[in-house]
Amino acid sequence: MEQTKQSSSSSTKKWLVGCGIGCGAILLIVILLVMGGFFFVRNIVEGFKDTETLMDTLVEQHGEIQEYSPDPDGAIKPERLEAFLEAREAMAPAREELEKSFRILEEGRDEETSDKESRSVFKRIKTGFGMIPQISGFYKSHVQTLLDVKMGMGEYYYIYTVAYYSWLGKSVLEGPDFQIRGDDEGYRYRDWDDQESEEVRRDITFRWLHRISLPMLQKQYEKLTTGEVPRVQNEWRKALQAEIEAMESNRYRLIWQDGLPEVIKKSLEPYRQRLEDSYSPLTNALEIALERR
Repeated sequence: MEQTKQSSSSSTKKWLVGCGIGCGAILLIVILLVMGGFFFVRNIVEGFKDTETLMDTLVEQHGEIQEYSPDPDGAIKPERLEAFLEAREAMAPAREELEKSFRILEEGRDEETSDKESRSVFKRIKTGFGMIPQISGFYKSHVQTLLDVKMGMGEYYYIYTVAYYSWLGKSVLEGPDFQIRGDDEGYRYRDWDDQESEEVRRDITFRWLHRISLPMLQKQYEKLTTGEVPRVQNEWRKALQAEIEAMESNRYRLIWQDGLPEVIKKSLEPYRQRLEDSYSPLTNALEIALERR
C-alpha cells in the first residue's frame, strides 16, 4: 500500500509541474497526500476493480471487441442505433463532469503568472486531484450502461467509429491538449508539445482502430458470402470486399475513410442530429482508450 501511495504522489507531482504550479504548492499537496493518500488511493483502485468486473461480465455476454460482426446486409438497424444513443445519453452526466475539468485545466495552462493565476491555482489543484476518480467513474458508467442497453463493446465501437469519424467527419485525435497516460505508476498528465509526440499519438490511435475494425469487416463479409448472394446485394458485396482489401494493405486506414456505402448512410441519416448532439470532442480520447488502458 505504501508503494501505491508513493506512485500516486509521484503521478500527481508530474501533473502539478505540467500545470505550472510552484514547488511550495507541490510540497503542500504531497504532505496532504501522505496524510490522506490511503483513502484516496483505495477508492480509486476499488473504482477500477469494479470496472474490470463489469467488463468481464460484458465480454461474457457479448464477446471481445474484435469478435463483433456487423449485419451482413450492411445496414445498422434502428433499434441498435437507438440503443447506442440511449447509452450516450446515460453516460452524459459523467462525460459532462470530465468536460468541465478538462476546460479548467486547459484554461489554467494559458494564463501568465499573475495574481489571477495565484487565485486559480488551488482550483486547478482540486480539479487535477478529482480527475482520476472522474475517469474511474466515467469508465464504470460506460461499461455499466452498455450492460443496461445490451450492447457489446465491439458493436459500440463500430457504431462510434462509423458514425462519428467516417460519416460526420470528426477527428480521431480530438481530446484535451495534454496526455492522460496510465501505467504501473498510475495516471500521468503531459503536453502534446511536439510533432514527434503528436505523430506517436496518431500512429497508436489509428493502428488500434484498424486492429479492431478489420476483423469486424472480415466476419461481416464471411456471413454475407455464405450461400447465394442476392442480386440486390452485389453492389454492397463489392464495396465491402474493396474496403477489406484497402484496409489489409494499409494498417493505418480508418474504416470507410473514403466515404460510406449508401446502405450505411441510409441507416444513419435519420439520426444525424442526435448523433451530432451526443458527440464530445473533449472526451473522445478517453472513449477510444478504454480497451487500451
